[in-house]
Amino acid sequence: MKIKLLLLSIAAFLQLMATSQSFGQVLTDWEDIKTGGPQLPVYVPPPAVYHDGMRAVSFTISYNGFTGEAQAAFQYASTIWSVLLNSTVPIKVNAWFVPLPAGLLGITLPNGRKNFAGAPQPDVWYATSLANAIAGTELNSGEADFDLYLNNTINWYYGIDGNGPGNKYDFVSIVLHEMCHGLGFVGLAKTDGTTGSFGLLQASDFAPIVTSFPWPALDTLPGIYDTKLEDATGTPLTSLSNPSSGLNTVFTGNQVYFNGDLAILLNGGVKPRMYAPAVFALGSSLLHLNESTYPAGNINELMTPFAGTANAVHDPGPIVMGILQDIGWSINYNVGIGNMMEEKKMIAVFPNPVHQLMHLQLPQESNVFNMHIELWDIYGKCRMRQENLPDAIDVSDLPAGHYLLLAIDGDNTYQVKFTKD
Repeated sequence: MKIKLLLLSIAAFLQLMATSQSFGQVLTDWEDIKTGGPQLPVYVPPPAVYHDGMRAVSFTISYNGFTGEAQAAFQYASTIWSVLLNSTVPIKVNAWFVPLPAGLLGITLPNGRKNFAGAPQPDVWYATSLANAIAGTELNSGEADFDLYLNNTINWYYGIDGNGPGNKYDFVSIVLHEMCHGLGFVGLAKTDGTTGSFGLLQASDFAPIVTSFPWPALDTLPGIYDTKLEDATGTPLTSLSNPSSGLNTVFTGNQVYFNGDLAILLNGGVKPRMYAPAVFALGSSLLHLNESTYPAGNINELMTPFAGTANAVHDPGPIVMGILQDIGWSINYNVGIGNMMEEKKMIAVFPNPVHQLMHLQLPQESNVFNMHIELWDIYGKCRMRQENLPDAIDVSDLPAGHYLLLAIDGDNTYQVKFTKD
């Protein structure tokens, strides 16, 4: 099987190299993360758990065409993922550093399995990296878990400190983004004219790129990620006729959301909004968080469809980690609000939503003379702390969004979620 994988990899590489001289000018019907407009420098450091030194999953990476500095940056990105996920099965990656179409930073094609022993849902596709983790054994012996392509014509910054100049794209960020797709942040949606579908993707849809593993017969079945997508009314997309014009309408209606318990919790109780532009983009539509909802500087920005220069995001963000857990991954992550939502006593606030002044209604048993309040945003950042209980809390300076209020009297912690409009 190892010989077969080697031959497939060599064949894929030779075919790709045969077209690479003009690949930057090839018109394709697919895309993934693309170059964005100029913006102010942003650096989101790796999550706190990264510094604990724990490695809960290992990666076996085959590098094709990489320079030494590109390989070192790629390896650094893989170590970030290695602390965030749990699996006893190594994750196998074929990484290619080759010319891609202009404006395209990278693209990833995952391998997949369905109906394996221990699969949480029948007749649903799982990325093999995730399927192996769930099964606790290698289901795709001799095959890579995903093929990952990065554009070697981009003006890259290869440092790992997130301090790239204003004219370069942060290589680590894009590797993290592409690896996330390979880990299962990916679906099987497609459009053909006015018809949308799940599970009708063909290898030819991604030409001239070829995969090192055999393309599976998808049989009009969705991926586990697809099963969590809903429209604005809360209707699961996989409950619509497949294929159908109705799917196409939703795919291009700019109103698609992810309905996963942890993702919603880590988004302040709101379903994360996904990227669903009016013109369907194969490889990008539905497979990213909505760009305008999670703009540059937002901790959830990594898995949006565009990246700016001098923009380094080395933390997948709480929503993304919530999505990965919702599709089946066991994760290690300091998720801010999620860590606080344990068995704490509840209080009430009014009005809610609030625009300026907010009042608390506390239980009679609380000790109001020895109480302080803390106000946390959905990213786990404390935005306000007051040592004495005020008559009213002024939130006029807070950005609109969802927050968690904690009232702590020494022995007890009371909590309530509220919305600032």
